[in-house]
Amino acid sequence: MKTAIRGLGIAVSLMLVSTAAVLPLASAQSTAAHVYIQVQGPAGAVYGYSASSSGQLTAIPGSPFKPGTAIIGSNNTEFFTLGKTTLRSFAVGSNGAIGSQVGSAAILDYGGNACGSGTGGTDDAVLDHTGKYVYVLLQGAGDGTCAAYQTYIVNSGGTFTFDGDTEQSFESEAGTGLPSILGNETFAYANEWDGHYSDDVGFQRQSTGTLQAMQFKETDPALSGTNYLPSNPDSSPTGNYVVIQLSPNDGGGDSGNPQLGSYTVDSNGNLTTTNTSSNMPTPSIYGENSTFSPDGTMYVLYAGGSGYGSGIEIYNFNDASPLTLNTALLTGTGIDQVAWDSSHHLYAISQFENKLWVFNVTGSSVTQADAISIGTPFSMVVTSQAATTGGGGACTAPSSAGVNVCLPDESATVTAPVQINAAATVSGGVYRFELWNGSTKLLSVGNGIMDQSLSLATGSYHLTFDARNSSGNHEYATRDITVQ
Repeated sequence: MKTAIRGLGIAVSLMLVSTAAVLPLASAQSTAAHVYIQVQGPAGAVYGYSASSSGQLTAIPGSPFKPGTAIIGSNNTEFFTLGKTTLRSFAVGSNGAIGSQVGSAAILDYGGNACGSGTGGTDDAVLDHTGKYVYVLLQGAGDGTCAAYQTYIVNSGGTFTFDGDTEQSFESEAGTGLPSILGNETFAYANEWDGHYSDDVGFQRQSTGTLQAMQFKETDPALSGTNYLPSNPDSSPTGNYVVIQLSPNDGGGDSGNPQLGSYTVDSNGNLTTTNTSSNMPTPSIYGENSTFSPDGTMYVLYAGGSGYGSGIEIYNFNDASPLTLNTALLTGTGIDQVAWDSSHHLYAISQFENKLWVFNVTGSSVTQADAISIGTPFSMVVTSQAATTGGGGACTAPSSAGVNVCLPDESATVTAPVQINAAATVSGGVYRFELWNGSTKLLSVGNGIMDQSLSLATGSYHLTFDARNSSGNHEYATRDITVQ
């Protein structure tokens, strides 16, 4: 095994945009997600769709929207965009419609601005899992030897408060990527590259939410005659795991398709793996981009371009054990971005095909739910909704501190997808509301309402509903269920 002491860096972000097909307006039905496609570049129009529990798409009233700058994410209350100099937030209606601007921050007025200012600088951004922090990456300005991560708090009403920055230095022509944040919000990891060489960098989140660079140990699998070059770390949204792409070092940098290794994160942010060169999967596509499903059970790798090496590969994620291939999709089709919702719908866009696809994904099967033509899709944002596919309906929060679980019932025997329907009250307001099975996080929302379906495997579950405020005060409820 190879052990390395690694520093932390910064990142570049992905965004997608498109020109959309005309669809009927959304009807009164269960909504699993709102899907936003920006077209023709980072200043293009944004087409919005509601995705039903079965994955069918209908247009959001008022679409297309014109926020004017690149879309980066949404917390269902605000929709966020990033321009060359300004981070913006817009109100979001209950039907998903993007409304008027409610907040802005001049990103070049704060710490780290020298890394991204000027005509040569670039910026990108990502939200944390709660949707209450935005991390902006600035790099490429001047001699191109620094990058900075700025942290912004999203206040009630959508305004921003700058919360600090961390800066990285590297050689000219090198760069770093956006941080991939663990579900516990404590650590984050990013890719740092210099030509054909790459490495992982790490961050620790402070109590204020600010990311700070950290030193950590990474122990990679042994490889006969050489070593692996790690790249593109992707953090689990539910467990203490990171998937890293491992490319053989041919003496001049990475060579050949990387293998996929699953690493465990310890309490200090160090990374170790029990995977070996003989049992790690080797993808058939040349994809640097990946994403986890919200429940952490699936890992998706995707690649653009066209022909051999492009497409989508879906893997079952098995915690510390090696990943296993579930399905290959759209092989030979260039895929520019994919995204998940919490109902196990996978969305994919392709500029080459001018299309948006929706797939229903389980641990054993993948079926296409919908596909629409959409011109020049550039970036995509998907926000999960409180889908009531199991007939959950509204669940009333307790009048005093506590958690009210409406579904599932105690000792219930259910079939997948399992409807989760609960509401919480915590003094000072709910900051995070999470659902756990033992030490595995199944679901997390940034408010006091949990109302959606989960694709759970057969077996027995001890569910813990955990609601907490920003001061760390918790309220709990439990349910023991069996999934057939």
